[in-house]
Amino acid sequence: MSINKDAYSAFEVIVGSKYISEDPAICEGYRSGPGGYENGLGYERVMTTIPHAVVLPRTTEEVQKIVKICNRYNVPYVPYSTGFYGPRTHCHVENELIIDLKRMNDFEMDEKHFSVNVGSGVILSSIQQEALDKGAYSVIGGGGGQCSAIANLIGDGWSPLSHRIGLPHRRILATELVLPDGEIVKMGSLADGGDDPFWGEGPGPDLRGLLRGFTGLRGCLGIVTKMAIKTLPWQPEPLIPTGISPNTALALPPKRVKWINYRMPSKREQVKAMFDIAQAEIAAALTKVPLFWRAISKAEDKEEFWDIWLKEDEETIKNFHIVRVLLVGFTSEEDMIYQEKVLNDIMTELGGIELRTKPTDESWIKNADSAGMWLMCGSYVSVDYIIESLTQATIHGETYAELKRKYTPPLMPDFGDPGWFQSFELGHQGYSEFLVYWDHREDTAGVDQFYVETSKMNIKNRYYTSLIGPHQPLYLTGPQYGPNYHEWLLAIKNEFDPLWVSHPPVPLAHDDFVNKAPWMQSTKDWESPEELPMPKWGQLPVPEN
Repeated sequence: MSINKDAYSAFEVIVGSKYISEDPAICEGYRSGPGGYENGLGYERVMTTIPHAVVLPRTTEEVQKIVKICNRYNVPYVPYSTGFYGPRTHCHVENELIIDLKRMNDFEMDEKHFSVNVGSGVILSSIQQEALDKGAYSVIGGGGGQCSAIANLIGDGWSPLSHRIGLPHRRILATELVLPDGEIVKMGSLADGGDDPFWGEGPGPDLRGLLRGFTGLRGCLGIVTKMAIKTLPWQPEPLIPTGISPNTALALPPKRVKWINYRMPSKREQVKAMFDIAQAEIAAALTKVPLFWRAISKAEDKEEFWDIWLKEDEETIKNFHIVRVLLVGFTSEEDMIYQEKVLNDIMTELGGIELRTKPTDESWIKNADSAGMWLMCGSYVSVDYIIESLTQATIHGETYAELKRKYTPPLMPDFGDPGWFQSFELGHQGYSEFLVYWDHREDTAGVDQFYVETSKMNIKNRYYTSLIGPHQPLYLTGPQYGPNYHEWLLAIKNEFDPLWVSHPPVPLAHDDFVNKAPWMQSTKDWESPEELPMPKWGQLPVPEN
């Protein structure tokens, strides 16, 4: 089978022969490769396929026409920008079309109102540099600035900078969305027919939840083609690039931007320091990161990482409590001096000891080559994110660390490190993220199983989870959250995409994986239909004309 020839010809008319291809070599390049985010898992082997064709539209109108043809001829498609999410953002069914949005690279900066208007192909690093040049800044995701800004904002979109700058849904201003049936929806201040994307709310219902919910649905409810993104004022001193790729960084002006690490006597003081710093309304970032990140930053290669890391053990991890603080003198050097004095007073009272810290930044402000975070094993994933109160977010990782012991190996040993937690929105929210690493060349069945068992653990412990839908079996988590969240989500999917042509089988991709993979059968102790409620592509009627 292949994509309907009439459909392919219509795509070619829309974009021109230069911007469409079914060449197997080109299509192979869009499949997940070895190493990196989520790569090497059984999920990738079972669920990802090579697209049959790739099309590169330039405008919203071209995207709309392509999507309408996909509906007419029942062609499943995946919206694709930079593909950072690996297996989650690639084709899952045969004879699927990749709609590559990289040509949609329009960029306009509104200096007066601190926002940028971008297309789907514009990456975070480019936005950040333009913003910095104009005295503003935005958030760069933890994986680096090489991913699409729009894709990041509708799928996750936070970082340590979220301590001060708002969470993703607050930074999404007016937006243009092509629904799965090809209709265009304009949100925010564009909804009334105007052309100024200054506002995210707009008249009528706020539809930003359709874009992302909490952590995003990987394009299964439409394609965002334009978005205005909020930026905030920055300090005026330049950040100087240093080093040679991949070991690059930004040299920070010490009188205006400074990272400081503090070692705290215990976790109690570590968390209390975060509360006090947030209450004082200082700092641009406030976080505790996994200890093995220090080994990554020191290592020049994988062998050196293991030499450094395996000197640690359960005791050194248990007694190592770091608070990592980014100070920025946004308004003046005096502002910086004031913040540092307040910080030192807090740390003196709590017994924090200042550690030597590089006067550079390697990933949070701008860099686009920070993917070295998976250097040590070859593959990496954040198995869950939690946004809760700061008190709850700081304990969530401990239960993950305990469960992880059962799956180590194949997971990398981390000696019980409880992961990464930090302050969001000046302490009004706390964030926890648990990271796991593995060698993708080995048997990864335990990694796949760990994914599901963490979902069960969240349900048992009544933890909040952000990954319902695209990353966890919907029939496992759905009945527990909402409740019956899955029924609502599937009803919305069926309403907006009755043919399920937009990135199928999301949001049931993980359910489909568990049903197909033999090594996942032992994890399934929940009820779900044997036949998932989604169409069988290729068996749908195709019009003759």
